[in-house]
This record gives sequence, structure tokens and C-alpha cells, in this order.
Amino acid sequence: MLGTVAAIGGGLLPLPGGQEITVLSAPITEVHSGSATIELGAPPDGVTHVAIEYRCLTPGAFTFSDGTNGTCAEADANSRTGITTGSLPLAPGQHTVTIGADPGARWQLTATYVNQVTTRWGVNGDGNTYGVQNENGVPDLIAVSATNGRIGYAKKTDLNEADGTTAAEHFTTAQEALRWQEENAGRSVSIPVYEEDGTTVVGSFVVE
Repeated sequence: MLGTVAAIGGGLLPLPGGQEITVLSAPITEVHSGSATIELGAPPDGVTHVAIEYRCLTPGAFTFSDGTNGTCAEADANSRTGITTGSLPLAPGQHTVTIGADPGARWQLTATYVNQVTTRWGVNGDGNTYGVQNENGVPDLIAVSATNGRIGYAKKTDLNEADGTTAAEHFTTAQEALRWQEENAGRSVSIPVYEEDGTTVVGSFVVE
């Protein structure tokens, strides 16, 4: 449900291609055991999604209405690692959210009506797009966090070379793919991280 960089309420601008989110309602928080449907109230004008924070209180498996699912282990229950955040698309007029869960599995959900819009990728002086991956695909320069903490952009071509995507384009048999995996097992590759111009280096990103 995540996968893109979002900003809520306009206080923080999303990276190009990320989700710009405007809150349209007060949050609703409920605790349930097993599967349940939560009534959100009348949807306000402009609503496109419901932003959610799901917290598992006991171990168990769960499923969201968009098909996303997960499992909460004993160590995750009622802890930070047991929290899932994101957003679910809403059909026109929809005013409920259904969570599937194992019988007896307890969970807490906070849900908020929002308007969510995918922003455009930026385009630098060389005509290369930059930003985050979204439903429209992958830009030429992909936003990453460098090892020094700086946010910058790695070239898609460098990432594809480092993670085997480029090599996979030339595999003709499963054996070739397995051989590549064996030869590169445990390998770490450091690639440059640039400013949006794709030229000024601000750090490095490690692909493992």
C-alpha cells in the first residue's frame, strides 16, 4: 500500500511523483477481534482514499480490502513493528472499510478520509525525469536515501545494473539466471546518488 512518498495536509511537499494527501475528516479509531467492517460515516466531497493505520494487538494474519495482506508475529503484537500505514482507494459513495483477520486476532484501526493525488515527476535540464516510482512507472532518476542520510536520486540504469535487472534481459534459460544469482550471492554494489540534475554527486547508495 505504500511504495510512494506522501505528504499529508500540505505541510510537507512530497517528492516528485509521490502522493499529495489532503485530510478531509477527523480520524476514526476502533478495536476489533477477527474480521470486521468499520463504518466511516458520510464521505465528504473530494474524497478518493481512506488513510489507515493498522495496529495488530495479538498475533494473526490480516487482509485489507485491496487484497494486501500480512502476518503479525508474537514479537510484533502491540509494538511498533506491528503497525502498518497506507491508504485504500474508495469507490464513489463507499463509506466502510473491511478488514479480514483470523478469528480471535485483535487489532486496532485508525481511518481518515483523504484526497490523494499523484504528483508529476520532475524533469531536469537534460530531459530526464526524476522522483519516486508510482503507478505510472519508474523515472530515469529514482529517489533514494544515501548512506550519509541525504535524499537524492540514483540512475535507473545504475540500479538495474546493480540488482541484476539488466543481466536478466539477456537470460535465455533458467540455468543462466541461477548461475548469475550464485555468482553474485552476498555481493554489495555501491552506486552514486545525485542531485536532481543527474550530475552532482551527493552520496552513495548500496544495493545488496
